[in-house]
Amino acid sequence: MRRFLGKKIFLKVFSIFPPFVLSNIRTPQNIDGLIISSPFLPEDFFKNRKKSLKEAIKGLYFGSKLVKKGGVLGLGGLWPMVTRRGFALTPYAKSKNIIITNGHCGTLISLFLSIKKIAKISDISLEELKVAILGVGKMGENLARVLYGKVATITLIDINERHLDFVEERLKKLMSDTDIQRYTNRDDIGEMKDVLNSNHIVVCTTSNLRRILRPRDIPDNCIIIDDSRPEGIPRDLEGNRIVLEGGLMKIPGLVQNYNFGFGIDENVFGCLAESFLLASDFSGELKPSLGKVDVEDFSKMLSVCQKLNVTVGDFKCRDKIVEEDKIISILKNKTDLAATIPFKNICWIFKVEDLLENKS
Repeated sequence: MRRFLGKKIFLKVFSIFPPFVLSNIRTPQNIDGLIISSPFLPEDFFKNRKKSLKEAIKGLYFGSKLVKKGGVLGLGGLWPMVTRRGFALTPYAKSKNIIITNGHCGTLISLFLSIKKIAKISDISLEELKVAILGVGKMGENLARVLYGKVATITLIDINERHLDFVEERLKKLMSDTDIQRYTNRDDIGEMKDVLNSNHIVVCTTSNLRRILRPRDIPDNCIIIDDSRPEGIPRDLEGNRIVLEGGLMKIPGLVQNYNFGFGIDENVFGCLAESFLLASDFSGELKPSLGKVDVEDFSKMLSVCQKLNVTVGDFKCRDKIVEEDKIISILKNKTDLAATIPFKNICWIFKVEDLLENKS
């Protein structure tokens, strides 16, 4: 059809179609689900927020006809962004007796566990780890809050200096040994490479229609977890540079038949894993994610993951497994980063007089 109509006309015709069922998911616990999609393109999300919200409401009403009362509707991709992280859909979900969640807690857990796993296999303690967060929007802020106090350094990278100011100020109100660095990539891209190179792991949490980084912007010996949708980081990197699919969790025994871009197996996006966890929580212990992720809710969901044996997903770049040995090899080349870890508990050794004498 696209061949005969041409790309422009085809996309216009395609966009008027209603929401549809893309795939189904089955689990051994009989917590089964459907993947509902819409012919709404990423460009449309950014161009017309009102139209995007109407499309989200259509999807909710369509989904409500297919699930039981009290079912869970998880938002994926760009849908949380255009629905005020789920809040805009709350009254409609309530009228249909559906639980709505933006999935951010599940995504956050997947990123946190991925970072922990990388540190563990590389024999680096979390307290020594330096993490850069590329894009300090809602998910970037969530990740910074969870990592703050657990890692050596967090580098916040964003073109919006007000975002940087806001997140940095909020973090600094908490007592922690974690050092906070900041960088706005309006500056020299060569300097940006130095910033990326001075961290063990880079996590991309921003969403944009364009690539966030080009291959030439990424230094050697760089590990990037790309959680942006659409993909913000190119996957076809050469040398000791790895881009891992971000936000993956693994549900044992899960069966699906649609490829989200990382193959067909037990791996799912963290937002989908959250829907599974909420649907499995018959005790009502878990709260759906709306707005920002609450740290207490994060801890509870992490605990439920352990109970249900829901684990961090495989290290993948598209549908290819990334071997742990390659990750370990890259981080071995970054051993000099340990020398730049900020002073922590050793600061009390020095007296002011000693420092002044050394200076003179």
